[in-house]
Amino acid sequence: METGEKRIYLINPKCPENFWAMQGAIDIAGKHKTLMPNAALLTLIALTPPDLAIEYIYCDENIEQIDWQIACDLVCVTGYTLQFERMQEICRRFRERGIAVAAGGIYTTIDPKAVESIADYLFIGEAEYTWPIFLHEWTKGVAKAIYQQQDFIDMADSPAPDLSYIKARNYLHFSVQTSRGCPNNCDFCDVVRVIGRKYRSKPIPHIMREVKNAQAAGAETVFFSDDNFYVNKKFTTDLLTEIIAWNRTLSSPLSFSTQATVKIGADEEILKLLADARFSVIFIGLETTKKECLDEVNKGQMFQYDPYEVIPRISSYGIMPFIGMIVGFDHDTPEVFGDVEKFLDDTASPIASITVLNAPKNTPLYERMKSENRLIEDFRGLWHLTTNIIPNNMTMEELYTGHKNLFKSIYDPVNFERRIIGWLAGVRYFTELYSTRRKTLHRIPLIIRVLYHFNFKVPATVRRMFWNVLKETWRINPRLISRAVSILVHYWHYYDFVNKESWQKAGQK
Repeated sequence: METGEKRIYLINPKCPENFWAMQGAIDIAGKHKTLMPNAALLTLIALTPPDLAIEYIYCDENIEQIDWQIACDLVCVTGYTLQFERMQEICRRFRERGIAVAAGGIYTTIDPKAVESIADYLFIGEAEYTWPIFLHEWTKGVAKAIYQQQDFIDMADSPAPDLSYIKARNYLHFSVQTSRGCPNNCDFCDVVRVIGRKYRSKPIPHIMREVKNAQAAGAETVFFSDDNFYVNKKFTTDLLTEIIAWNRTLSSPLSFSTQATVKIGADEEILKLLADARFSVIFIGLETTKKECLDEVNKGQMFQYDPYEVIPRISSYGIMPFIGMIVGFDHDTPEVFGDVEKFLDDTASPIASITVLNAPKNTPLYERMKSENRLIEDFRGLWHLTTNIIPNNMTMEELYTGHKNLFKSIYDPVNFERRIIGWLAGVRYFTELYSTRRKTLHRIPLIIRVLYHFNFKVPATVRRMFWNVLKETWRINPRLISRAVSILVHYWHYYDFVNKESWQKAGQK
């Protein structure tokens, strides 16, 4: 050993209470859960050189309280833009105790100047190479203030996260990252500034090891957290083939989800493989159905894929397209809200996340808005609730009011019922690779919890919709009952979100 044992307290800061993604299906599950573990912090543990005696304590503040009096030698905190205010508070309180703080992650990389005054050590960029170097220097007392990864790492050097520090019961999903880098260069996206545009993938045996680790740790669902899952067709094909072969050996096969561009819906070969691998949801960053809006943000190349064709095609394979759309482009007028709702109806898309266009700091959109004197505040990471851009073709009040009314309308029980029944009726492909009986038995506990929830904890209008959907699902195809229940769980989360007081007050400044 180079030194005596050191204790490092790893903290994933809590997200704002009104951040939609952290709410999940908490009530239906009957206990507090958060979306998924912070794989970055768990990867730091796995990166620890074996010649060092380091003890880690992991804290996900979204499910447990921070121990402010803990005895430790270093606090390590990460976070996105929306977590920055909490990061500041955490850093301040531990530094007041004389404990050094290391900060890294997306926000630190995007805006290091905002973080350098609140932390003792900064990690800019990917940490696979810099973290082991830091640990050796820190334990010797010669650590530098800033560790910056200049070049993008080889993904083969990114180890599997250490899952021994978490419990599956606390999370809705486990996350596995198969690749980094996105060939698109959307003007509003700050992630590409962190991971680059060059597509880099982990070796498939490495990915399968992480998937198997997640399953062994108790995961039922794995989210592939790539920013764009479908870039290299051969890689995607080979990975899905491996997943299918392995998943078929399990008595309770895993389900999967991911995120991609609309391009994925143009490839029926890939869609069939996704269905056979038991992908249930794909978040589609559609953004808008208008080419002029896509052109505004340097994403016009996506218009070659007609969303009115590819979205129903994804659905036909029993995969729910979770539609991500944005309002507030310069070419948007108050009519955009009705256009978005009509699109969701026309494509029978049950679940959608509608956000307001923002300009994250240091993005091309930010610089353009700054040059046009249209920035009104710093971006806080709350895409659903506010914007830092002065709209072009509507007032701020029209934008906020239209956004809220659109959200409430699409999650009105009557409107949602129409879309989900349309989605169920459009499913054409059912994989025959798994035992239907085993799959149904595995879902019984969730179905029982959902039945209880929708009978005793929801308004009458929602309860009526729930039973209408189940009856219609049985009529269309009883094999879709489990899928219908899963989508209804998604629905309750959004229905609850748009009826919260925090949502009603959003944008009132």
